[in-house]
Amino acid sequence: MPDNYRVLPKWVVLLFFWIGLSAGLSIRLLTLLSHYSPAAAGWVWRYAMVCYTFFFGYRYLIGTRRMRIVRENRLIEKMEQAASLDPNTRQATLYILNSIVRSKELFNYALICILSITALVLDLFFS
Repeated sequence: MPDNYRVLPKWVVLLFFWIGLSAGLSIRLLTLLSHYSPAAAGWVWRYAMVCYTFFFGYRYLIGTRRMRIVRENRLIEKMEQAASLDPNTRQATLYILNSIVRSKELFNYALICILSITALVLDLFFS
């Protein structure tokens, strides 16, 4: 199997899952924490922005990799011509492949990653 089709190890996937989850929980904790300890809230916010940068950067890389593989291998065209598959399987697979190349998730991931970095840089300058 070529290296660009290799799925990341389970521990890497889980690591980024927990990074994203901890960032989401941290953001939701901010409102409560800011009432009791504004200084701690600032550190939790910074932690969340760092986590968002890594998590959404990772999601962007995974998404671009999937889209590149679908396009470079012309998987949609090949699936449309696959006569040996039953129509339901072909339609389901085409739905998944088309959703990969048409999705605007990459824009969302890149924007959140860039905004998180920008927020951290601005915080650094204004602190």
